[in-house]
Amino acid sequence: MKKLFSQTWFTILYILILSGLALGLALYDSFDIVLQTISQVNKLSLLVMAFWGLLPYLTHGLILKLMASHMMPKYRFIDGFINSLVGGFMSGVTPSSTGGQFAQSYTFKKQGLNGSHGAGIIWLDFFLYSITLVVIALLLFFTNFTQFAHSSITLVFGLGLLINIIIIVLLGLMVFKPELYRTLMHFIFHITERWKWVKQKEKMIHAWDKILEHFYEAQTVVTENRSMLWQLFGLNTLKILFYFSTPLMIGLLLNLEIHWSMVIELIALASFVTIANTFVPLPGAAGATESLFVLTYSTVLGKASAASIMILWRFFSFYLILIIGGILFFKIRHQKAKENQDEEINYY
Repeated sequence: MKKLFSQTWFTILYILILSGLALGLALYDSFDIVLQTISQVNKLSLLVMAFWGLLPYLTHGLILKLMASHMMPKYRFIDGFINSLVGGFMSGVTPSSTGGQFAQSYTFKKQGLNGSHGAGIIWLDFFLYSITLVVIALLLFFTNFTQFAHSSITLVFGLGLLINIIIIVLLGLMVFKPELYRTLMHFIFHITERWKWVKQKEKMIHAWDKILEHFYEAQTVVTENRSMLWQLFGLNTLKILFYFSTPLMIGLLLNLEIHWSMVIELIALASFVTIANTFVPLPGAAGATESLFVLTYSTVLGKASAASIMILWRFFSFYLILIIGGILFFKIRHQKAKENQDEEINYY
């Protein structure tokens, strides 16, 4: 965990450099138009953009509250919101968002939830989110196929989608074939120990088995409570649609020429950018995200408009989260873990 949290400032600087390079390429022939467009944004519009950028994390906070309250009834919505922002920060500063789940498990522990219980919730949450993301992305892809007709765009989208499906399959093994998944993970720990990637294999296996145990407990609660299951899928759908519609909302607030017939198309393009960034092994997919966004949105809105939206979208959906989530993360790191007074009760 300490290794994961080290070099954070260096990573942030690395992200800023890559993003700056991508921004320079995006603006080299349309700087004046983009600057003029952004400079005309009023303060109220900026507040709306900031709120819209936070909406996915507010929704995720409600998801975490709903799931965690079955283990810790005193778990509050504000705790879930903080946990979501911390996860957003650590996902943004680690390659392929690999640190988000670990940071959220850590935050759960600081908030008074047993560490393995929190990890079980996080993995189940990620499983439900991944399923919802792939379903929505596929629906948007097939209903807007002509917009993805470019071979390179379709290829990148397909690769990202394939990675997400593989993740769902692996997590699905946790749900439907637990013994097979346990055997697979033990084999992976054994191999990584031989390659000296993992130390204290037995301790790692024991910790992972505890996480799996509580993952199955959390899964049992959700699958046996159909009402909760549909609530979680519904909230994940809202969370994803809020995120996908952020560029559209920013474009409207910039008073760009966006017709209602373009609404679904622009949301579909956001899904493409999100899915395509899955396999970019860089913190926050820095550089690739900005370039890919301008490339795709310029096919509909033109390069200057696409670059204008990208700058504000990237700030309010990524850098704002890094700022807020980073402050919360470093605050949580230095606070004493709460004791869960309800821990002895069997909520399952």
